[in-house]
Amino acid sequence: MKKLLFYTLSLVLLSININAQDVDTVKAVITDSESQYQLLYNSGIKSIEDKQYKNAIQQFDEALKINPNFAKAYYNKAVAQKELGLLKEALLNLNKCLELDNANANAYFTRAQVNSALNLNAEAIKDYDLATRNNPNYSQAYYYQGVLFFNTNEYQKAVDAFTQAITLDKNYAYAYNDRASAYRKLEKYAESIKDYETALKIEPNMSFANNNLGSVKVDKKDYKAAIEDYTKAINNKKDYYLAYNNRGIAKFDLEDFEGAIKDYTKAIELKADYAYAYNNRGNVFFKQKKYKEALADYNKAIELNASYGFAYLNRGICKEMLRDPKGACEDWQKAFELGVKNAETYVNTQCGKYIKKQ
Repeated sequence: MKKLLFYTLSLVLLSININAQDVDTVKAVITDSESQYQLLYNSGIKSIEDKQYKNAIQQFDEALKINPNFAKAYYNKAVAQKELGLLKEALLNLNKCLELDNANANAYFTRAQVNSALNLNAEAIKDYDLATRNNPNYSQAYYYQGVLFFNTNEYQKAVDAFTQAITLDKNYAYAYNDRASAYRKLEKYAESIKDYETALKIEPNMSFANNNLGSVKVDKKDYKAAIEDYTKAINNKKDYYLAYNNRGIAKFDLEDFEGAIKDYTKAIELKADYAYAYNNRGNVFFKQKKYKEALADYNKAIELNASYGFAYLNRGICKEMLRDPKGACEDWQKAFELGVKNAETYVNTQCGKYIKKQ
């Protein structure tokens, strides 16, 4: 029997819910002698605090008509635009702010976030550098720069940036979690485990840190310990479908097939369009030689994600066991087209009569 490729989804969750940069909420006491643009500016700040972003933009515009060199108004107008998803407009106003005030660390930080959202990663990295250059104690800037390095696969640079953030804030739980994820990518498992554990000491209910810690232990083939961590994640977050899926993988590796099916099924109950859980449950059914049930799950995984190469590969193997060689070859060919290298061997050795050479 040919070896089935089991797709292991060991998730590395990052804390990348980037919060809007704190706006300038310092309001001067307005006296009769102060100009109208300051009154309009403070009204704009109040509108941002009330999440009335369109009103805020209008008020900052009125202030800028009176004082077109008001750097803080450009900055906070950009903050409001960012909240509305007007990223290109926000970028223009941040540029104007920095023309007028090139030492504004918050403006560099916010421009970095906007550039990152626009997939302008090189520009974002430069802006995080400028933010920390103008405010060496800006731990958030180091942290989000680390997130950006991680997302662009520069894991050692991510470690260095997260370390800077931790140096400035010893209780920065997200930075410990994310540095652990970078260490994991570098296969530095001892350092990774230590950082996840530190994050959990600071924030005991950080469910994704428990999930990530479990995934490192899966990497180390310590499946029983991984199950304990996934269970803690689930206890902290009852609807944590990712942890159910990952715990199912650990149970599968321990040959607890019924337990794995139960966890994958729970993940699907919590997230009906979760293609990975269907594929993984299909793998358990295949292992149990329940080929029709496996086929149904692979079909569903592909229905939910038509670009899911491993599901095509696994469905092909399942079809072979169901004596459908033509269907198997079609799936292996599709898997290969989607970048699954393992599929090429199947295509080349078994599919000559079914697959036309390109």
